[in-house]
Amino acid sequence: MFAFLGTLNRSQLTRLASYARDQLVYVEDRIKHLTVEQQRVGFLKFAFDSAGRPTSYLTGEEGTTTYIGKLMSAYEVLGGDAFFDLQVRSKSDPVYYLKGNEVASSKIMSNGEPIPQAGLADAVSGNAVRNIKSWTEGNIARLEKLEFKVRRAVDYSDQLQEEIDLLNKVKLSVEFEGSLDSLIESVETLLSDPSYRAVSDDNGSDPFGKLNYAPMSSYDQGGTRVQEDFTVERGSAGVTISGETSS
Repeated sequence: MFAFLGTLNRSQLTRLASYARDQLVYVEDRIKHLTVEQQRVGFLKFAFDSAGRPTSYLTGEEGTTTYIGKLMSAYEVLGGDAFFDLQVRSKSDPVYYLKGNEVASSKIMSNGEPIPQAGLADAVSGNAVRNIKSWTEGNIARLEKLEFKVRRAVDYSDQLQEEIDLLNKVKLSVEFEGSLDSLIESVETLLSDPSYRAVSDDNGSDPFGKLNYAPMSSYDQGGTRVQEDFTVERGSAGVTISGETSS
């Protein structure tokens, strides 16, 4: 239906823009639905001290019970420590791989933790720790599953918020970057640019985009592209093209 991206003509853009604008009437209802769902799921927001250590957290608006809130309660009942085990960090203190060199890769993370290496011998201590865990494996497994559920629910909540933000941006007027009208205008500007080759004005003659092509280079130097008139006729014998396509 709209199986195209950067290589298109005016007919295709006009149809896509018309379809997208028709969908704007549903944006407010979509936002309401997503907002209700996000309120049900909740969120997980930590407060941090000056050293970047988490000190408290919220799972929803005050006085509300959320899915993430229930998961966190169960997680703590089973012995999980949200501030330690989840290893949540502020955005200003991310963990990342340190850069290595052409001789050896880095063996330390940015927070000082070593990166696991192959071939290390820890069988003796490993067997001892396995025995320590053996009689609590059921509880540990449940705790790990809860942690996974918490992280997945938080990711889902974040995705809901991203879609809400996107829909709020799309419905804005043309002067706001990222709105539907501004995005359509940016492509229309390219249609009037004689040096940009990936889009063309077909004058309504190629609505299916059969004559579009992806050029090796998006732009031509000097703006020498010339759009020639052509017509496309479809019949029982196939497609008949008269005139010439763009150079």
